[in-house]
Parts: sequence; C-alpha cells; structure tokens
Amino acid sequence: MSLDAQIEILDGGLLSSVQDLGRFGYGAFGVSPSGATDWLSARSANRLLGNPPNAALIETTMTGLRLRARSATAIAVCGASAPLTVAGNKRPLWQSLRVHAGAEVVLAPAERGVRSYVAFFGGIDVQEVLGSASTDVAAGFGGIGHALGRGDELALLATDALLPEEERAIPAAARPFWRQPATLRTLPGPHTARFTEDDVDQLCGRPYRVSARSNRQGLRLEGAPLRTERGFDVISAGVCAGCVQISSDGMPIVLLAEHQTTGGYAVPLVVIAADLPDAAQLRPGDELRFSRVTRAEADQALVEKMCSLREGFDEPRRSG
Repeated sequence: MSLDAQIEILDGGLLSSVQDLGRFGYGAFGVSPSGATDWLSARSANRLLGNPPNAALIETTMTGLRLRARSATAIAVCGASAPLTVAGNKRPLWQSLRVHAGAEVVLAPAERGVRSYVAFFGGIDVQEVLGSASTDVAAGFGGIGHALGRGDELALLATDALLPEEERAIPAAARPFWRQPATLRTLPGPHTARFTEDDVDQLCGRPYRVSARSNRQGLRLEGAPLRTERGFDVISAGVCAGCVQISSDGMPIVLLAEHQTTGGYAVPLVVIAADLPDAAQLRPGDELRFSRVTRAEADQALVEKMCSLREGFDEPRRSG
C-alpha cells in the first residue's frame, strides 16, 4: 500500500481510466490524442473544483466505479446520469462535494449517457507521457499504464489542508441533456467532393443506431448502408475526432478521442467540436441523425458551449 496514495480503486467497472484533455502534436508518429471523450463534462468537473481545465481525472464507462478516499478530499462528478453515493449517502452530480477520509464513493451504472468524469480537488498526480496524463487504453501507456481496476491507487496533487469549504453546483438548466434521437451537426469533410449531393442527402436523411461494437476509438453505426460506384477506399490520410468515415460496407463510423491517426476510408462529413460531447454519450441502441451546418453556425455552437462552462454556476455555499 502506497503511503502517497489518497484514492484506492475498489471496482473499476467496465472501463475506467485516468484522462485529461488529450495528447496532441504526435499524430505524425502514430500517437492518438486520447483524452476525455466528452470534453464538456470533463472540463465542468474540474471547473467545479477550481482545477485547471486539463487536470487529470477519471473517465468511467456505463457501469460506473467504486473507490475509497484514504484522506479528506473534494470531488465533482459530471457526465452520464447515474446514482452517486458518498459514505452511503445519496449525493448529486454536477456539484463539488466534500469527501471525508475513509469514505467510500460509489457511482452506479449510468441511466442515461455513457461516460462520467470524476474529478478530485487538485487533480490526479500521475507522470505525464508526451505532455499528457491521458491513458491510451489501446496502446497501454499514459495515466497509470492501464485501465483502472481493483487495488489500483492514485495520488492527488492537493492536500486536505487546502480544501475549499464551499460547494458549488451547475444548475440543472445549464447541464447538457442527451436527447433521443440525437442530431449531430456536421461540416463538409476532406472527401466531400467524392460524394454526390444525393449521397450526402442520404447520409443526413436516414436514421442510424449505435452499435455495441463502439468504443473510445469511435461510434460504429448500424442502419441502411450508403452505396456508391466509386467505393469508399481512399489513400490513407490524417484524421481527427469527429471524422465520419464510411467503411467498406457503407456504414458510418464517427471517430472519438482515441481514434487512429490515419485512415483509408472516405470522410464526407466531420461532426462539429460542440457536438462531440453528445456523440461521446451515445450508448448502444441509441438513434442518431446527421445534419449539415455552416462554418459560422459551428463556430457559434462552440462559443455557446464554452460560455456555458463560464456562466452556468451557482453561487458557492457552505458544505454541511
């Protein structure tokens, strides 16, 4: 047992890992950005605690997690809707919470959405790899080197002597709500010219469902395949989160945070940055459609999301 660790993982659930906002600038070397799949919820959790936006936290997937605080700390859990208890008491999401030494924190399976973000006051203390604390789950490096499981320990960058006495919350009206069916707004991709206007109309006009084969790399979709005589294979080129690839079977794949750095499938559309958090919270069986927007509309949508991070906070109140 490490004397430096303040957090002990009792159950990591389906997939929990240490993440920050990503590892950028190494795509030419085949290194994925990784990072929080839902950047809005991750930044919100850190902001509630007064942490830097890029502070390392835990991303969970579907089934939540269970941990024990060995020393007093403060946490904030944002993202998927899921029951949360601290020391056996039900506590709210989207709020900073004091956690006493020895208390057990249990995040139950998600009822809506997929991923939750558990931030700790000061952030998680892990050695950065290529400038980031993010875990590249597929490659097996970053964070603590692997997905979190029973017996793993995490150190924090702040001590209980520095803990804030107030709790802050994001009011319900300012929190994201993942509607069904979902609509992901898009801009033209690098291979739009390869498709006819009718092809793109079909892509944006038909419903798709999220496949159970989806993961942090991307959302695999199911539905009526797109057909074209030109096929969907292209010369491999760089890709980014949000790229809508059309695989050889005519089905779209929406790339997420842990995407590969290059791809050989055509990309007619790219999901706008403001809607990537919505894509990250789509679960198997959820329905989605694509729509087209202008660059100006995409920019405005991102401005609105960033403003929600700055403005959607209640006044601090003393914790009980």
